[in-house]
Amino acid sequence: MTDRFQQLLVELGAVFHLPLSADHFGACSLRFPSKLVVQLQLDASQENLVLFSLIGPVAPGRFRENMLREALKTNAAPDPRPGILAYIARLDQLVLFQSYPLLILNGDRLSVLFGNFLDMAELWSKALQNGQAPPPSLGSSSPRPFGLRP
Repeated sequence: MTDRFQQLLVELGAVFHLPLSADHFGACSLRFPSKLVVQLQLDASQENLVLFSLIGPVAPGRFRENMLREALKTNAAPDPRPGILAYIARLDQLVLFQSYPLLILNGDRLSVLFGNFLDMAELWSKALQNGQAPPPSLGSSSPRPFGLRP
């Protein structure tokens, strides 16, 4: 399946106009001007692509409680969700991740999913930097049918 992963990276790279390939750990990391890094790699079964990003540290106290409450609300949004928020206490980091079956992906489809994932990561990163949680509706935005807006 790693050949499929490499092929997918080549297809995504063509969309982004970047040469992408897996490193010696079998992952591909992309750093953005916002300082976020999004890592792509296969899961242990080699059947799913995982997107992962550290969002940032969460200050302790009431702010952390509020931020994690909003993250749970965002995670409760119906699918499709761009990502799932989690808190890694050992690292004191809010993280975003998502998994997609390799069989449904191609470069174009992944670029859209990746863009939605990155938008959500940047939204939450800015919220952390500004000391406020984004409203759940912003953190869990999903595409509306036919481009309709609420």
